[in-house]
Amino acid sequence: MTASPPDCETILARVAEIYPLLDKTAAESEKARALCPEAVEALHQKGLFRLWVPTECGGYNLGLVSQIRVMVAVARADMSACWTIMIGNSTISMMASGLPDEGLAEIFSEKQLPVAAASLKASGEARSVEDGYVVNGHWRFGSGICHAGFIVANCQVVGSEKSLGLAIPIAEVEVHDDWNVAGLSGSGSNSYSVSDVFVPLHRVLSDKPLRGDVVDTVSRLPIEHASVSLGGALRALDEVSLQAVSKYRLWDSFSVASKQSFQIELGRLQAEWESLYAGVQHSANEMMNSQPSEYRNAAKKLRAVCAHAVERSLAIGGQALRHAGAAAVANDNVLQRIFRDLTVSAQHAMVADQAYEDWGKAQLQINHQILHPEDSVKGTAS
Repeated sequence: MTASPPDCETILARVAEIYPLLDKTAAESEKARALCPEAVEALHQKGLFRLWVPTECGGYNLGLVSQIRVMVAVARADMSACWTIMIGNSTISMMASGLPDEGLAEIFSEKQLPVAAASLKASGEARSVEDGYVVNGHWRFGSGICHAGFIVANCQVVGSEKSLGLAIPIAEVEVHDDWNVAGLSGSGSNSYSVSDVFVPLHRVLSDKPLRGDVVDTVSRLPIEHASVSLGGALRALDEVSLQAVSKYRLWDSFSVASKQSFQIELGRLQAEWESLYAGVQHSANEMMNSQPSEYRNAAKKLRAVCAHAVERSLAIGGQALRHAGAAAVANDNVLQRIFRDLTVSAQHAMVADQAYEDWGKAQLQINHQILHPEDSVKGTAS
């Protein structure tokens, strides 16, 4: 009999248990440009690669709001660790819900779930052959690939407009050591490629879920990105509060923490963080409870809210860095690492300005029936 998956509070307690380890290894992971083995093992042991995998495959299928809470808690310790479980969970859940039974039995046969990496962009080419496909391609941003057992290769099918996701063992993949970046270095997001690799049909993912009720990846990804940034911003507020107690500006006889101006700014930033966090949770819950006819617009709204949360989290990190003074510019200062991580996190296309544009267009259509630019021109004629 399969045990019931743990609830959110149990998972948060597990995160708290490994928080000191993730915090301690964050700098090491950054220098190594990949999550250190101790952190990977701890994340496995606490089941943090099972968060939104279908329960019938050994996962927890955690609800969206609970996912946000857990990811924020992990990112508070180390944003790279959270980014890694974000990509790992998304990829594993795609495999678990999309693989045929034979492929599922092959890949999910171990007690410990497989760890996998993927890129959403269909940068590969799959040529149909007998009993499968021959795949060639080169993908960027393979977060977590340094400890992955599989990749999901997103490809265009030769001679067709169809795209496919195919599971390929890491032994058949060339990983390129090219993750030299400003932030999120610990995620190990190297490029990777395959050359003339045969993929049998049982490792081709269905375009429709075969099991579980996992939220579609495109709708869920903005939540994940926002959660990573929110966790980093919260840690920045923790750190600036701590450093301000012993921080004295040049020629000052009072600590930064004792100044009213800092206290006001800290209160303002804390209040903004709480608003962003609540907004993401509310919009995620709203999307999940929306009617089918409303789901698309609810997803657009959520993405815009998440983009704003990422944007403002970076601003919070920047203000925290500023108030920490000159000492915070050192690479080994926690605030400096968080600011670098927040900067890179905010660069992702999933939370770019397109999210605002899409929601703005949807609002115009909902409220004013403006479908095309020329409609707005007609509406302004006197």
